[in-house]
Amino acid sequence: DDNKKLCLNSGEIIKLTGTMTMVFEPEDLAAASPATVSRNGMVLMEPHMFQWQELRDSWYETLPPSLEGSKAQLDKLLEHFLPPLLRLLRRECKEPVLTKDTELVMSLFKLLKCMLASFYDAEEAGRIGPGDAAKRVDGGFIFSLIWSVGCSTDLKGRTAMSETLRSLLSSPDAPKVSAALPDKGSVYDWCFDAHKGRWMGWLETIPNYSIPAGTEFQDILVPTMDTVRYMHIMATLLENDYHCLFVGDTGTGKSVMVKDRLMRGMGERFVPHFMNFSAQTKANQTQDIIDGKVDKRRKGVFGPPLGKKLVVFVDDLNMPAKETYGAQPPIEILRQWMHWGGWWDRKEIEWRTIIDLIFVSCMGLPGGGRTHITCRYTRWYNVISVTPIDEEGMSRIFSTILNWFMQQFPSISAGAVVNPVVQATLEVFTTVSKELLPTPLKSHYTFNLRDLAKVIQGVLNTSPTESNSDVDIFRLWIHESRRVFQDRLIDDNDREWFERIQTDVVAKHFKKPMNSIVGGGADGNGLLLFADFLVKGLDYEKRKYAQITDLKSTFDSIGEFINDFNMISNKPMNLVLFNYVLEHCCRMARILRQPAGHALLVGVGGSGRQSVVRLAAAMGDFELFQIEITKNYSREVWFEDLRLLFRKAGEKNLRVVFLLVDTQIVMESMLEDVNNILNTGSVPNLFPPDEVMGIVDAVGGKAREAGRGMTATDTFEFFIDTCRKNMHVCLCVSPIGDELRTRLRQFPSLVNCCTID
Repeated sequence: DDNKKLCLNSGEIIKLTGTMTMVFEPEDLAAASPATVSRNGMVLMEPHMFQWQELRDSWYETLPPSLEGSKAQLDKLLEHFLPPLLRLLRRECKEPVLTKDTELVMSLFKLLKCMLASFYDAEEAGRIGPGDAAKRVDGGFIFSLIWSVGCSTDLKGRTAMSETLRSLLSSPDAPKVSAALPDKGSVYDWCFDAHKGRWMGWLETIPNYSIPAGTEFQDILVPTMDTVRYMHIMATLLENDYHCLFVGDTGTGKSVMVKDRLMRGMGERFVPHFMNFSAQTKANQTQDIIDGKVDKRRKGVFGPPLGKKLVVFVDDLNMPAKETYGAQPPIEILRQWMHWGGWWDRKEIEWRTIIDLIFVSCMGLPGGGRTHITCRYTRWYNVISVTPIDEEGMSRIFSTILNWFMQQFPSISAGAVVNPVVQATLEVFTTVSKELLPTPLKSHYTFNLRDLAKVIQGVLNTSPTESNSDVDIFRLWIHESRRVFQDRLIDDNDREWFERIQTDVVAKHFKKPMNSIVGGGADGNGLLLFADFLVKGLDYEKRKYAQITDLKSTFDSIGEFINDFNMISNKPMNLVLFNYVLEHCCRMARILRQPAGHALLVGVGGSGRQSVVRLAAAMGDFELFQIEITKNYSREVWFEDLRLLFRKAGEKNLRVVFLLVDTQIVMESMLEDVNNILNTGSVPNLFPPDEVMGIVDAVGGKAREAGRGMTATDTFEFFIDTCRKNMHVCLCVSPIGDELRTRLRQFPSLVNCCTID
């Protein structure tokens, strides 16, 4: 202030001399007090003072000599298309993430530079003829316009954009475009091949897809027009060192697409690293994770191994909670890197420049625990809005998977099963999503595409020995859709409503009444249950998922499991078995069957949640892992427990159930780590470097047998993948009070990555 003293948090006071002044450059004055404002001279930079024409002139100066002759045509294209499309976007379209015009124009120039990459190589540019060059410039411009200015809006906005762009292309005063956009469909349905100078359908850009034999369900990614186009744009940007941000509703497949492409499709030059933000993520933690992934290149400069690019994928970017003045510290530290290319080492107080780093981020739509993030950060990205997968896309995905699966059933016609099952699943999902909306009392009533996939995954649990007619498959489908949708409903009215919906859907698509498919069930009254523990003494991998038709023999089987468990356990189970226990036990065993199957058990204390988990774990030969809470339980002890858990699952290759009760959560940061385990399968910086090398040595042999482990990083990834497959988190929570609602909002993976009972 007026006495020119700078007071720091540490109590230190720095006297500013008469020759020192301070310049602040904020986005707005929302967090500034009147005292601050009155002591500063103010300069307001209004948006109209800085137009896209200045950006264009600045970009022209970076163009290579081979594009000098194309500037006049680029001027015509920009003047004709850009102003009307920006006007349309601002007046009629809705953007999930608010952008500025200058931001979108910069995105256009970045993508256009990627499309014209061959002109930047003098030798290659010399081989391009004038006619070919015109096609590449015109087609590249239209394509870049669609996927910059046209892709930050939602589905309705895209329809308006497509119609307006087509009318601008056909208007009498339109500049002549050498590579004309095909007339069919939407403008978003076409990809421009810059090397061939022609337009093609998105699905033409990839080979025909068939699922390889022996693929695990969670590893299947059926390409659709959406996945192909988003991943093509991402790869194009990454290869030219530009960052991209995908925005869309939860369950639209953003994270799956990006992870799949980064792990399998980007080549040796790119080293991926995955991070997950939640409400509790801190700036220091974010900085440490990235610092842990880079090596020293020279004094003060750090980066990935020479010749590589580190691609950091940040999921749930807009989850961190805002602090008092509205900033999100983890995002501010990333913004500092974007702006200045580095940050301060907190121990040595030296500047660290970090090079060869590219960011890909995903975020859900703002609302609930997710917030709007500052446009001072999003301006560094090309923002791509991921629209919900349409019914045609979902139908293609699940039909491909079911057709592949039905090849092993010679007695059942795939045609009689695949379409009815897929259409029935889509109808139930659509109806439930529209009608059962979350309320303060039912905050976990949120459904997304993962639930749809869980139903189909459940149907894939059967085998030719258990299902030899279409009715058997239909019966299993009825059971699986009840497990996924009905088990999370908390009152009888909702459950009865779901049964009515399901009965109508079954009659409509399976052409048979519900009772004729279900039959007498387990109790003679239509109790439909499936389980894999009916035949005792089999190895876990050889167990068959079959319908329970006789309650007495099932209770006898469970009784034997309990007796066997009590003989070797120092905590015996004294359970009285009745239908309620059996139903929940079957649900739990079903979740543990699935790779990376996690459970959120909602119920008041004393309702038997822990007993059910213990029993299901004992029946499946899983090791049960629990933490012991003491008076001095700290973050260090929690990390020790987690390291032990990971080594059991990843190093010893044991199937482990991690049972955590909400009364054991003594620090909210514990849920942050559980959120990471559910989402990415790991906890950032859990193992110090010396322990990482010990793990790499221990699992190296197994990794090489699996065709992995060429590098230490890949071996450690193999260890994490093994942990994901073997580890099942079971979280027992109480619905009483606000705590559950708050936690579900702050840690979205608790709903998205768990099956709820």
